[in-house]
Amino acid sequence: MARVKLSEYKAKQLLLGSEYRGVQLRSGEKMEIPKGKWVAKVDQGVKKRMKQGLVAVNKPRTELQAKIREWEKKGFSQFVLEPYLAHEPSEEQYFSLERVREGIRMLHAREGGIDIEAHPEAVQTYIVHSLTDAAKIAQRSGLPEAFLRAMLEAFERNFFAFLEINPLVIRGSEAHLLDAAVLVDSAGEFFVGTSDRPGWTERDVVKTKMSHRAEEAVASLASTTPASLKLTVLNQNGSLFLLLSGGGGSIVIADEAKLLGAGAELGNYGEYSGGPSREETYLYAKEVLALLLSSRAKRRALVIAGGIANFTDVRSTFLGIIDALAGVAATMRMHGVKVFVRRGGPNEREGLALMRDFLEKEGLFGTVHGSDSEITSAMREAVTFVRV
Repeated sequence: MARVKLSEYKAKQLLLGSEYRGVQLRSGEKMEIPKGKWVAKVDQGVKKRMKQGLVAVNKPRTELQAKIREWEKKGFSQFVLEPYLAHEPSEEQYFSLERVREGIRMLHAREGGIDIEAHPEAVQTYIVHSLTDAAKIAQRSGLPEAFLRAMLEAFERNFFAFLEINPLVIRGSEAHLLDAAVLVDSAGEFFVGTSDRPGWTERDVVKTKMSHRAEEAVASLASTTPASLKLTVLNQNGSLFLLLSGGGGSIVIADEAKLLGAGAELGNYGEYSGGPSREETYLYAKEVLALLLSSRAKRRALVIAGGIANFTDVRSTFLGIIDALAGVAATMRMHGVKVFVRRGGPNEREGLALMRDFLEKEGLFGTVHGSDSEITSAMREAVTFVRV
């Protein structure tokens, strides 16, 4: 089954039980910061939080409150507070467990911590076949046996697929988990937890990426129709924005940009297919056009392309796209945006003629191709245009 990431708050609850002193904060709920010295972190599965300014260490309560408000403005909504532990970088260790064919693979380094990538030679590998191996591995690694056994037990009990603690600080027999990341088998939700030892639920699973407003709008629209409507924002300041049709064709067209060395210029990816109505296509296209117009790229192009549809009506969907274009045509023209088209399918000739007439009238015409042209033709021409 799929591996999904738990919030750090829940992960540490499962690992440490009642000893964990973290506090979970969620936007929309009452958020209180207790007295004391705390570390505040965004808790939504984001990697390298420190480098992105998503961790605040040992700050006064007022500064932590301001920091959380700043993170909320960036779109984050879930946070964790943990007691601050003063320590030296030399104390930081690395520890991970991962489920592999041979058993559970354990990686450990006595030095490195968050800089472990710069010290690969320090990492030691062990294979755990059962809990009876804990004593032997603890002796070889220098880790407290009680800590290692507790981690392995939690790993097995909660259907963990991967656990990383980085940095880990060991002082005598005490282990301090300063940062932890956990992936679980999604099917495990049906088996974890008891009345006296709660497990994890879907609520504890976090998204590894913030949703853009446009993505949320399209997801909401998709939930109301049998058609397929998908949108992923890739680069808000890209130069190539896409209205693609059909899953397979969409991949081929987007891959062409990558092959031409313009992959980083793709502003979005997604597709509309499955016979969306004119109105649904209009609403979908509006979101893509809003992304295009908000981009700060000097030259921008819109690619309307796809394979040869089986039953999606080209004329109807193109009318929806034209409706959306009509509302912003003057702004697009002012910014020098051009539109490049390649499409085939039912009512292809009528749809292409409507699109050509509209684009020429509004001064947005790049090229228009039907099913007699290669599926990647519009993308190639758009890439050439934005590179001038």
